[in-house]
Amino acid sequence: MIKMAENQPEESYRLEGVAFGLADGLIMCLGLIIGVAEATSDSRFVVIAGIIGGFANAFGNSIGFFMSQSAERALQIHETADHGATIRIHSKREISINTLCSFASTIAAVLVLLFPFLLLEMNLAIILTFVIGTMISFFLGSYVGRMSGENFYKEGLKYAILAIVGAIISHLIADLIQLII
Repeated sequence: MIKMAENQPEESYRLEGVAFGLADGLIMCLGLIIGVAEATSDSRFVVIAGIIGGFANAFGNSIGFFMSQSAERALQIHETADHGATIRIHSKREISINTLCSFASTIAAVLVLLFPFLLLEMNLAIILTFVIGTMISFFLGSYVGRMSGENFYKEGLKYAILAIVGAIISHLIADLIQLII
């Protein structure tokens, strides 16, 4: 009989899904939104592409997260059975909640990033979206850094740089597409 060490609160592990969905949602959706804005200069296209891409990304994130966590759970169970040691094993409930949190946080990221395009003219919306995405990425990285005992500033900066690089690459791809089409 495998003894599962589930005395740690599941609430602390829900942050895995939130962090995963938010980080991926910010980086992917920021790049998508900036790229489409640059390529089309039409807020309607940005919002349409952002919503469709954001939901597709959220589904992909949550399914990938579910599969990854399920595989990790199987490995944890296998290691516990083989070594007799009691390790913490993800519960099925925890995996389900993390999956939903991953989906919801990705959707939240895309909605926050799209909001400026509903209210502002294109250039201002692009700048504000870029700033918002970079700031949220920094705060997420800082939080992860604090939780992992790392330097919160360096981790925040790392996350922000990743978001910036993704947006710049998308911007350059949009410029290239405009030249080709």
